[in-house]
Amino acid sequence: MDWERIEQGTARTAAQLRIQLAQMTAASQLLERCAWDEKSKGYLAALNQGICRMLRIVGRMELCARLEGPASPEPVDLAALTRDLGERMEGLLDRAGVELTVDCPERLLARADGALVRQLLLELVSNGAAAGKSVKLVLKRDGEDAVLTVEDNGPGLPAERAAVLFGGGEEDLPDWRQGGIGIAVSRRIAALHNGRIFPVCEPGRGLLVMVSFPLNQAGGEGLRCPEVTFDRGGFDEAVVGLSHLLPAGVFAPGECE
Repeated sequence: MDWERIEQGTARTAAQLRIQLAQMTAASQLLERCAWDEKSKGYLAALNQGICRMLRIVGRMELCARLEGPASPEPVDLAALTRDLGERMEGLLDRAGVELTVDCPERLLARADGALVRQLLLELVSNGAAAGKSVKLVLKRDGEDAVLTVEDNGPGLPAERAAVLFGGGEEDLPDWRQGGIGIAVSRRIAALHNGRIFPVCEPGRGLLVMVSFPLNQAGGEGLRCPEVTFDRGGFDEAVVGLSHLLPAGVFAPGECE
């Protein structure tokens, strides 16, 4: 079977899963109306947690098709986008015992695909939080480039593993069925912005991932302000993107709206 047919089959599977997950989400919302005791709320939290984790998997399947095409750049304030998403991730990761700190300027205008930049941040912060208990997200300007760094205090990566994860051709699309997809997605998003990504790592001393891409600054006309964005399943994208790291209590009725 050729790759195009495999991709089409993946897209159909993702669409079918979306339908089933929508039905499960609707059922969960109806059940919340009669979940008065803590035991019932605990069951619903586990159900919502499972739904969000499946939405994350489906979203990654769909993302492969999105990453085949060009980015859709528009005037965007990267600083506001980073600060907004960072604050949401910070509160969620605190529930998982991970400290996230965010450092960015007051304003940094660029032409970028805001949705893809948010996905990039989610992937890199998620990887850092899975590796250690402290993650630092920094956005700064370096000449005519925007530079994003995500640093964790985890065990780091051996040089040979880093070479495998970061050394592939930028034209390679990620395979959602294999490990290392977070880095593969991040590499592809950087490439779609004419940027680059590379690690600074030493085993036992954490991992720092740096992404830089041209600002191609535009004026303030049509500038997009950041807003809370949601997965197509109706959950906050940060909740879905970090769902594999979060405890069940985050998904209790009323918590993950």
